[in-house]
Amino acid sequence: MVYSLSDLFWLFLLALGAWYLWNGMAAKEQVRRAAARHCAQLGVQLLDDTVVLLRTRLRRDSRGQLRLQRNYEFEFSSTGERRYSGIATLHGQRITQMQLSPHHLA
Repeated sequence: MVYSLSDLFWLFLLALGAWYLWNGMAAKEQVRRAAARHCAQLGVQLLDDTVVLLRTRLRRDSRGQLRLQRNYEFEFSSTGERRYSGIATLHGQRITQMQLSPHHLA
């Protein structure tokens, strides 16, 4: 079986897309678990038990290697009355930032 250069290009592109989707699902689950732990430690409730991808880009880490940086947003509540937003940043495989907006304490 002989493949042309364009066939190999499309196969590579398809494999790259599949990897990106698979890796993205694992990253989202990692951030969701971390956000749930962080909210539990602070005594607030992670709402809807979900995070939403805001942005993906390539950035260099502390060692100078290019890695995907993904920013996620989630919502939480401290009193059960209002929703507040939080942001989590995943750089490569490490969560580098977990930030909650100012909120009322219960």
